[in-house]
Amino acid sequence: MRSKLSVSQVVTSLEERLAFHRHQEELHAQQEGHHREQRTLHAAEAEKIQSRLEPFRTAAESVEELAEEPIPGLKPKQQTPNLGPGQPNPTRVIRAVVESYEPGERFGANTLAADVNRSHSDKLDAPVDGRAVSVVLRRMREERRIHLVRPGKAYSEALYSRGPKPKE
Repeated sequence: MRSKLSVSQVVTSLEERLAFHRHQEELHAQQEGHHREQRTLHAAEAEKIQSRLEPFRTAAESVEELAEEPIPGLKPKQQTPNLGPGQPNPTRVIRAVVESYEPGERFGANTLAADVNRSHSDKLDAPVDGRAVSVVLRRMREERRIHLVRPGKAYSEALYSRGPKPKE
């Protein structure tokens, strides 16, 4: 199968193809140089960040450990409980204060209400009263989170405690 192109047309076509490929070679050589520069730049930045990240990570871990340690001189009861995000409801605050009591420590609804109002008045819309606290205490007793130490009477409030129920 013979082509009907003249020799001059073949030479012209080959010269055009040669020029195209040389141009592409030159273009890719420039891109290779650019990519090599970019690779070097990014490698240097990554190394700089890596050298600063390790000491920062170590320092952050040690600060986390320090922040989790209890504050010396404060009883767990005096430490601020985590009430979660946003405006806490009174039930969550009451439960947190009950959890801050020492196991075996006795408390009643009125005592607990006074503690909640004194330590968390800034977090509550209104002060809690003994009746509202009593409802939460009864529910916590049903959940077996606290136990009844002394039943309430007409002249004395019920007393509760955390921890294991004493054997009678």
